[in-house]
Amino acid sequence: MSSEFLSNEEIVQEAHRRLPQGPWDYLVGASESETTMRRNRLAFDRIAFRPRVMIDVSSVDTSTSFLGHDMRIPVMLAPVGSLQVFDPEGGAAVARAAGEFGTLHVVSSVTQPSLEEISAATDSAKIFQLYIHGDWEWTKEMLDRAKQAGYKGLCITADTATYSR
Repeated sequence: MSSEFLSNEEIVQEAHRRLPQGPWDYLVGASESETTMRRNRLAFDRIAFRPRVMIDVSSVDTSTSFLGHDMRIPVMLAPVGSLQVFDPEGGAAVARAAGEFGTLHVVSSVTQPSLEEISAATDSAKIFQLYIHGDWEWTKEMLDRAKQAGYKGLCITADTATYSR
């Protein structure tokens, strides 16, 4: 299949074709009743990318910046746990891909390899995502590690009481 996709559905179909069943189920599934996932999918499906015809689009600039870091498009890679299920290098491969593409990766605190190894994999800017569960000493340790590793921002997830299964 071509690397030029014409629709979001083509991207989904190609991912399904390439991934083994277990990683595919993890990617498209969700926790508990999957209510939030279904709502997110409905919201995403409402977005229509319409081709512009009969107008000059040769110099469209979709670039922007976030926290002072240039981005090719106004889209970041969201934090996803267990990226090592999809690629043996896990978050390191995704961080490199985001940097090469020209966007930011929000690195999940529940992916592998370690946050330090992911940071060392590329010089591009990254944001660290951290779950807050009430253990202040552990939280401070994680914040210190992210700062020492060179993360440029912090994404705090505080809407879940426990890690999902």
